[in-house]
Amino acid sequence: MGSARRRAKIAGGLAAFAVALVSFPVAVLAMEWATALFVAVALGAAAGLVAAVLTLVWPVARVAWHWAGELALLGALITIYAALAVWVGPFGSLAMVALLVGVPWFIAPANRFLNRWGWCMVTRHRVRVASDAFMEGKGVRGSVRPLILLARPTESGERVWLWLRGDLTLDDLQGRLVELSSVCWANSADARLAGKKAAYVVVDVHRRDVLAEGVTVPVSAMLDGIDPDSYRDMTVVDEDDEGIDVTDDPAVQARLDELTGRNRRERKPRQSRADKAEDAAVERHTEGPEEDDGFIPAFI
Repeated sequence: MGSARRRAKIAGGLAAFAVALVSFPVAVLAMEWATALFVAVALGAAAGLVAAVLTLVWPVARVAWHWAGELALLGALITIYAALAVWVGPFGSLAMVALLVGVPWFIAPANRFLNRWGWCMVTRHRVRVASDAFMEGKGVRGSVRPLILLARPTESGERVWLWLRGDLTLDDLQGRLVELSSVCWANSADARLAGKKAAYVVVDVHRRDVLAEGVTVPVSAMLDGIDPDSYRDMTVVDEDDEGIDVTDDPAVQARLDELTGRNRRERKPRQSRADKAEDAAVERHTEGPEEDDGFIPAFI
């Protein structure tokens, strides 16, 4: 308690000095210096008081934030009870509130909804227990625990957003996922960044294996109207053959000929000029010299 009061005094004094220092030059432009000094001191005192109160009640506010869902639900039930008590009396109102709370658990959709959101509340508390046990960063005066933000249900469990403080990082949190899943009574857990800030992370707590549950795959509906005998059994292999020739279909063979260019007129490959000259020289040598041509043998 002494350390909390000391922190509140320090925060209040710093806030009061800063606000007074900034507000005095601004106020002196619109009024006399004595009045501006009084206004600056008054604003600084108000800011210091607010900062001191916030610093002093922050542990209480943090606990209230951890129990925000339960407190909101309790407040709603009390409000409903008080509103019904005016019409049906205290006992009738209590019976109606009991029915309002108990009946939804026997309706499958409502039961599923309440169960999933109830586990979100439980997971927030279990993550707080884990942060008190082993998830903490070192602050100026001691251990600093992560701030637990919101939680919502997923198909496999719950998703919780955290704001890391102190020197706690995502790598430190990922090294403690096994312990975290054990504390949360879950199968496994994983963590990743939730945004661009390194301190803003999201933790997925997995309680159910959605792949192991029955997943409806409409294969039979996709095959409705298709005769299985209309297609050749490609798994049958002849003993004397390595496989089945799928190109015996004329349409398939025509398409293959079109793609490979077999139905085009075969062209003679082009020859280079040197090859043409050499062929011409060989042809003249084999045919022999003509009369009065002055033939020179090829070996000269």
